Amino acid sequence: MSTIPPPPGQQPEPAASQPTDPYGAPPAGQPYGAPVAAPTFPYGAPQPVGPAPSTTNGLGIASIILGGVGLLLAFIPFVGLFGGFLAFVGLVLGIIGILQKNKSRVTAIIGTSLSGLALLLSILMAITYAAVLVNAVDEAGIDAPAVVEEGDDAAQPADETPAEPELGTRENPAPFGSTVVVDTLDGPVWEVTAGAPNLDITADVKAANQFNDDPAPGNAYASLPVTIKYVGEESGAPFDLSFTYVSPAGQSYDGSYVVMDGQLSDISELYTDASGTGTVIIEIPVEGAAAGVWGVEYILAGEPIFFGNAQ
Repeated sequence: MSTIPPPPGQQPEPAASQPTDPYGAPPAGQPYGAPVAAPTFPYGAPQPVGPAPSTTNGLGIASIILGGVGLLLAFIPFVGLFGGFLAFVGLVLGIIGILQKNKSRVTAIIGTSLSGLALLLSILMAITYAAVLVNAVDEAGIDAPAVVEEGDDAAQPADETPAEPELGTRENPAPFGSTVVVDTLDGPVWEVTAGAPNLDITADVKAANQFNDDPAPGNAYASLPVTIKYVGEESGAPFDLSFTYVSPAGQSYDGSYVVMDGQLSDISELYTDASGTGTVIIEIPVEGAAAGVWGVEYILAGEPIFFGNAQ
């Protein structure tokens, strides 16, 4: 089919352009709806980011709880033993918590310290309660005074006198120079012999060391010569014994710390049947000093045994 050329001086009109596909035409040979290939990554696919690991130390928290409960129970007689067990478990958990990696050690350290304190306190309180119980049992074993019913007085002889107090008490102290036996929780362990005291050695104490304190007004340093013998098993030390002075008014005075040679505290550990001699120095009131009594007892339990002048 032939076309008619345009008149001279006119340009042919351009052919109408085809509308463009805004979404683009598919590549040649690929029909519409075909799946598109997944993108590729030159350094590998990115890994998903998970939550950060927890640093909470569960064992440390458990140690704090067990240690706190054990500390509270330690002050309750006999129940404190169970508190000591809880404290021991808390101590173990706290140590394990400290060794854990990537966990907070602060709670574990606090729990370990608290559980250790609770365990130590439970042991000390258990020993104290046991000593008090043994002492109470010993006192309960003393013969109770007889109950006098109405009308019994007439049946008693008129010349009957009260029984003399037991030897070694404040009312009937053992005489100076005699030997007494001091019992502990394991039975008789110490034999103690006390000589006559020197009721004023203040000048000797001051001469022994210039830094020794002056006694209080109205007081003086007094010394009691003592020989101790260990009769128990294995060994013992003089600090197992506690000495005291009781004035006629009933006031008690404990040992004084002075620097002076020859004191009983200078004696080291003694084994079975070994003995040692030294002095016990106590600051006492000068007035009525000769009428006072000197006592010795086991440091953890027991009643003191007194030495003194014959009443």
